[in-house]
Amino acid sequence: MEPTTVPVSAAAAISGFFAHDRVLRRPGVRDTAAFVRRHLETYLDTEAERWLGPDDRVLVAAEREVDPAGAVARVTGPAVLVAALPGFLDPAWLLPARAARVQLLLVAELLGWLERTGLVDGMAYPVLAARAALARAEARLAAGPGPPVSRSAPPGRPPPGSDPR
Repeated sequence: MEPTTVPVSAAAAISGFFAHDRVLRRPGVRDTAAFVRRHLETYLDTEAERWLGPDDRVLVAAEREVDPAGAVARVTGPAVLVAALPGFLDPAWLLPARAARVQLLLVAELLGWLERTGLVDGMAYPVLAARAALARAEARLAAGPGPPVSRSAPPGRPPPGSDPR
């Protein structure tokens, strides 16, 4: 009889990463890592449900009856975690200044760790999409804060309703 393997939850994957990855030993990273982890867990609790199918949503709803905090991460696997990471890198979820740099570093390291441990396939679309989102977030951070951009105005023209003087 083959031994049964229990699927790894997203929560277990996150805990494994934060317990074992070497980048977390750097003093500058270690100091901010716990804050980034809480931010990621909050993000998963509030935003990750949109990557779930109907059956997983039922499981999450049942799990939230037991304990609302961390329900999504407890009942989903690393694939959902990776699928959700691009949203965690959106400007709305990016932490301010130095903490954002640590956030991006930890997401990059988390993706690598998930691949090295065999929890995700590095060539799977969600991993590639997360890496692309990471590159965009790094570019935004490197560019620094800029003026607000209107999506309705062509480049080089003032946004509608602005004073051209």
